[in-house]
Amino acid sequence: MTSPLVTRRNGKTQACEPCRRRKVACDHSYPVCLRCSRRRNGASLCYYLSPDEETVSSEYLDSRQLLAHKSSRRSLQSTNASLHSSGYAGPEDRFWSSPAARKPMGFFGPTSFSAAYSETETSLAVRNPPDMSEQISSSEATLGDGTTPPSLAEIHDMAGRDQTATHITVKVLQAIPVPGNASRALFPVHVNPNDEWMMMIGERLIASTWQTFGTYLRDRTTNLAKLRELSGTICINTRRTLKEDHEDAQAWLESFSGPKLRWEAVGIMFLYAALGELHASTSTDSRRLISHYTEYCSSCITLANMGGSSGSLMLYLLHKRSVLHACMHGDTSLPYWKFHSETAAMLTFSGFHVDRSCGPSTASSKSMASKEARRRIVCQIFIADKFLAAFVGRPALLTRRFCSIQLPLDLDDGALLSDKETFQRHLLRVDSGGWDMDGRLHSASILRVRTLIALVRDEILEIGLSYVEDHGIDDIITLKRKQLELYNTLPVHLVYDPALGELTDVEAQTFYSKHEMRLDHMLNIFLVERLLLKHGHPRTDLLRTSFEIVVLALRLWTHKHRWAEIPGESQRLLIGYAAPAGAVLCMELVDPNPMNITIDGDLIAGEDYSRSSIIQQLSLLVGFLNAPDFSHPNSSVASGVRSVIKKVLDYVLNPTKRLQTPMGSEGFGFISDWDGFAQFGSLDNVNWFSQEWGREDSSCL
Repeated sequence: MTSPLVTRRNGKTQACEPCRRRKVACDHSYPVCLRCSRRRNGASLCYYLSPDEETVSSEYLDSRQLLAHKSSRRSLQSTNASLHSSGYAGPEDRFWSSPAARKPMGFFGPTSFSAAYSETETSLAVRNPPDMSEQISSSEATLGDGTTPPSLAEIHDMAGRDQTATHITVKVLQAIPVPGNASRALFPVHVNPNDEWMMMIGERLIASTWQTFGTYLRDRTTNLAKLRELSGTICINTRRTLKEDHEDAQAWLESFSGPKLRWEAVGIMFLYAALGELHASTSTDSRRLISHYTEYCSSCITLANMGGSSGSLMLYLLHKRSVLHACMHGDTSLPYWKFHSETAAMLTFSGFHVDRSCGPSTASSKSMASKEARRRIVCQIFIADKFLAAFVGRPALLTRRFCSIQLPLDLDDGALLSDKETFQRHLLRVDSGGWDMDGRLHSASILRVRTLIALVRDEILEIGLSYVEDHGIDDIITLKRKQLELYNTLPVHLVYDPALGELTDVEAQTFYSKHEMRLDHMLNIFLVERLLLKHGHPRTDLLRTSFEIVVLALRLWTHKHRWAEIPGESQRLLIGYAAPAGAVLCMELVDPNPMNITIDGDLIAGEDYSRSSIIQQLSLLVGFLNAPDFSHPNSSVASGVRSVIKKVLDYVLNPTKRLQTPMGSEGFGFISDWDGFAQFGSLDNVNWFSQEWGREDSSCL
């Protein structure tokens, strides 16, 4: 077979250890060189060091250490032989790392090259000729899921290419979190409640991994042979296609945990270890751990890609990896955009953008835990895509025109991961629209609402970012009416009530969730009002909408003692919502012909709506952006926003400043009149603020 030997720095091929120690020529035959095969008992002593073993020179090994090394290597080879006899390929069979190991054909739509062949096969199956059935099944295996095992030539071709991958697997397995009392600190409830169900899976993965492979992991710092053996098992598991549809949640969990552990599942462990550190502390050690866990998560993605993985677990891992980079580098950074693009590509490649279930997601349709989990993942990615497109003004990577997004059922996370009978009982508590009939707020409730809002936002972005003038003002007004109707028809227990913020017995997470849904709704109204302003509508409604967004967003900071257990996310919400709305309020303050907005008793989100209140809210926003504990990765964006708002407040409140800083000059980095503002065609909310910071936001934690 093809030799997996490495090339040394002098350009020569690696020699076996007996020849190298005796300083004699070696013909580099693998697994036994010709010189050793001619010596008495030489074949049993011939072996080659792997790259990580070569770092320890054998000149410094005494005979006892060398003998122990040979013994462990012979033990590893015997273990591999036993795995071969039981139908498993051992860690030395390196074809698992080849894309040829499993050729995932992916999703092919009705316009693809395979569509015509599928129609031809269907026609042949109808005629059912006596000698065609085997040919059809063979063709389906080729054009379908691509799980045909690799040929011997492909295996031999990849035999020498996985030295680096093997080194990666050992490093990853050495870093797997340890279960116990400390594991709760690694997997706290993330500020995003939609992840709580996967957090529960992460805890089970750690426990089952140590229970199943504890003998491999307890001595993982020294016994590398055991880790290679374990990595071989995980690689073979990853190479196998993961079944997506399980009626029983327990069967679904068992398909990628315990003896069937996959690299995607290992990545989920590191993923939540990183998120736990991200929101638990901001110390130097935490930042270092976050960086390490993120690298391990990326390594697991690389290993899973080598095995050809493309299922829902892989999709979730890619999505949360992109979120990690957003938390570390900012929403405007290149790493976040690249990894989000990879997530969108995996979603369409896997075909998850097309939900093949007939009709809406209701309890009457055939529902199963794995399908509901997949729908939650797809909805999270779609929401992130719309938020990111609106925030940075770049084209969305997913669109409702090519996606059939189905809402997940309004089920509790515990019910989602329960046994089949319990899951079916919880389905009876869901009405025909998919909502919980008992009026309880679940993480799925928030996800359903935000997905509905994201679908409308997709229509808004289609107009706002389009360079084709085929949309009229009636289309924009229809979108505003559609968004208002959507929010007004939500179940009552999901609608935001400002009075709840003053109640001390309201659960923090419940109020926070309603707060976020209201902000998401108002952002759609804000974008629509901007489009209406461009068509000559008065700015009255835009100002009121902007004022409410700023008030609601700042309440997350002024009332942060109420939800101290969900830190970090409020900073990102303030940047994403309050910053663009604050720009509109700044524009109103510096406009030479301001509107008369002072109305006695007019309250918006519990605050008086007046010019004085606008100044107060902008002052609070500057205070937040200037707070000593502000360490958000979008710091350069925050710095630009703070700089412009301070200039506006100085201009409005200091007469001397007004004389020194002319309107519309470099003192303000954005367009200073409403006519020009209305003609600002892009929805790039970030670039409104300052010409000084055209650089990409790349600041780390």
